[in-house]
Amino acid sequence: MVISVKADKDVHLEFISRLIGKLCITGYADILMEIMVGSLAPLLKEDFIWCRICERIITGVPDRCLESVLLSMIDKLPWYGLMDKFLGDSILKKQKIQYLLCTKILLFRHSEKIHILQNVLGYLGTSHTRRHLLITSFKELLSVWGDNSAIRHTSPEQHLYLTRALFISLGFLTDKDKETHKDELIRLIMPGVQAHIGNSDHKIRTQGMVLAETLATVIDPNGPKLKFEYEKDKETASLLELMIPPSDPGLEQLQKKFEAIQLEQKVDTKMVDTDIKTDETMETRTDIDSDLDSDDDLVPYDMSNDVRVTQVKEPKYIRDCMEGLISNDEPERTEICLKCSERLIRKHPDGLEEIATEFTKVLLHLGDKSSTPGYTQLRFKAMVSLTVCVPIQVADYLTAEFYDRNYNLRQRMDILEVLASAAQELSQPAEQPVINPSDKKIVEVEEDTWQSIVQKRIETKTRRFSKGKSKPELQKTMNRFAPVAGHFFYPLMTRFDRKENTFDMLGEDSLVLGRLIYTLGVVMYSAINSPPVKQMATVLLEFLWVLRFHQDQSVRHSILFCLSMVMLSVPGHVLLSQLQSEIMEAKQWLEDVVQKDPDTESKRLALQCLVLLENTIKQEFAGEEPA
Repeated sequence: MVISVKADKDVHLEFISRLIGKLCITGYADILMEIMVGSLAPLLKEDFIWCRICERIITGVPDRCLESVLLSMIDKLPWYGLMDKFLGDSILKKQKIQYLLCTKILLFRHSEKIHILQNVLGYLGTSHTRRHLLITSFKELLSVWGDNSAIRHTSPEQHLYLTRALFISLGFLTDKDKETHKDELIRLIMPGVQAHIGNSDHKIRTQGMVLAETLATVIDPNGPKLKFEYEKDKETASLLELMIPPSDPGLEQLQKKFEAIQLEQKVDTKMVDTDIKTDETMETRTDIDSDLDSDDDLVPYDMSNDVRVTQVKEPKYIRDCMEGLISNDEPERTEICLKCSERLIRKHPDGLEEIATEFTKVLLHLGDKSSTPGYTQLRFKAMVSLTVCVPIQVADYLTAEFYDRNYNLRQRMDILEVLASAAQELSQPAEQPVINPSDKKIVEVEEDTWQSIVQKRIETKTRRFSKGKSKPELQKTMNRFAPVAGHFFYPLMTRFDRKENTFDMLGEDSLVLGRLIYTLGVVMYSAINSPPVKQMATVLLEFLWVLRFHQDQSVRHSILFCLSMVMLSVPGHVLLSQLQSEIMEAKQWLEDVVQKDPDTESKRLALQCLVLLENTIKQEFAGEEPA
C-alpha cells in the first residue's frame, strides 16, 4: 500500500477497515492490536504516509465496531504521542470517534489503567486543532465531579477515575487556556468543593480536598488559595504526580517494549547486579566514614525505660478520680486520673450507682487540654467500663444525650461507639473467678485424684458399642446484655427524623445517621438468642425500611450491615413465620441493590445478605439448626 501511494496509485482501504472491525468485535481485539501497535509504531514515527494510511483505516471502521477497535488500541499504545500518529485529526472528521473519546471513555467508563486517560487527554491537548476539545472535556469533567447527585450515584472507583482525569488534564493546559477560561473554571470548582467536604466517604473527601487545592493554585496562581487539613499519603502523592505528562519513550524504547520477555529478564539481572554493586560501594563508604568519625564512638544511654517523675499521687477512690478530671488548673492530676479511671471503675463496681451518670457526663465533656498521650483511647475505655458496670443508668443517660443540642458531631459519634462496645462486652460470657489451688483442701484434691484414676481404669476396661455424646456439654451462662438490651436499643430510634438547630441526620449530618444504624446492628447482634430479639428485629426492620433509598452510600452500607445482623440474630423459624412479609420485602430490595446500585460495596453487602437468607431457608427446610 505504501509503495502504491508513493507511486501515485489509488489505494482502497475499506476492506481492511471492515476486516479489522470484524476481528475486534468478535473478541480478537487485544491480540490484533498488540500485533498492529508493535509492528506499526516504528514505521509511523519515521514515515508520514503510514500515518495517513492508519488514519484512513481507523476512520473507515464501521460505527458498530469502532468502540472495540479504539478501546483496545488506546490500551495497547504506550505513549499518547502515538495516538496522533494512528488517528491524526480523525476525531474532527468523524462524530462517532469524538463521542467515544471525549464522552464515553472519559465520563461513562472507568479503569485502573492510568495510561488510557493519559493517551486520550494527551491526544486532545497536544495539537492546536484539537485543543478546544480538551477544554470542553475538562469543563464537563469538572461539572460532573462537582455534582452532588453524581457523587452519590457513582461508585468510588468511577469517582477516582474522574479525579485522575482532571489531574491529567491540568498537565496539558497552557497558560493561555488558564487565563482565558479562568472565571468559568473557578465557578465550576466551588460547588465541587462543598460537595466533597460534606461527603461521608473519607477517601472521596480527601480526593476532593487535594484536587480543589491543586485546581485553585494552578488555574489562578495569583488568586486566593484553598487550604484543607488531610493526611498526605501515597494516594495523594500519586494523584499530584499525574499532572506531569509522561515523556516520549523514543523509538528504541518502543522496540524494546514490544520484544520478547527474554530482554526483560536480562534487564532484571542487570538491575540486580547494579543493586549489589551499589550496596558494596555503600558498605565501603560507611567503613571509611566510620574510620574518620573516631570521636563518635560513645554509646548513648538507654532512656527507653525511664519514667517521668511527678509529685501527683494516683487516686485510690473513684470520687477522687472524678474530682481530678474536673480540676482544670492541674493538668498533671487530670492526666493521671484519666489513666487510672478504667482500672478504678472495674475494680470497685459496687459503689458506682450513685455517681455513674455524673462520671459519664464528666468524661463525655472532657477535653484534651494538656495533650495527654492516648487521650482518646483512655477516655473511651473509661466510658465503656462505666456502661458495662452500670448499664441501665449510663445507657439511659447516653441515649438521651445523643439527641441533645449541646453536642458536636464528634461527641455524638463517641456516644454511639461507647454503646456499641459496651453491648458487645456485656454479651460475652462473664469470666469465671480463678480459684487459687492453695485454697483447696487436701482431701478434695485427693478425692478428685483417686476418682479420676478409677474412672480412667473403668473406661479402659469397659467395652461399649455406643458411647453417646463424645463431647461434654457446654456450660450454660447467662447473657448479661439480654435484660438491658432495650435501654441501648429503642431510645436511639426516637428522634432521628427531627431536624434540630445544630443536628440534621436526614440532611447534611448523614455520617452520624450511618453510624447510628451500624450501632443498632451491633446492639441487635449482641442480643442474639435472647427473648427480646424478635421484637427488636421487628422494630429495626420497620426503621430500616424507611431509609433504604437514602442517597448517601455510607447509610446504605449500614442498612445492609443491619439486615445481616437481623438474619444472624433471629432464629430461622421466626424469620420465616412471624417476620415472613418483612423478610420477603427485604429480599426483593436486596436483589434490586445487586442489580441496580452503582456502588460496588453496596452490591457486595447485598449479595452477602442474600446468601445468609438463602442458607437460613435451606437449613430451616432441611430441619437443621443453623451453625
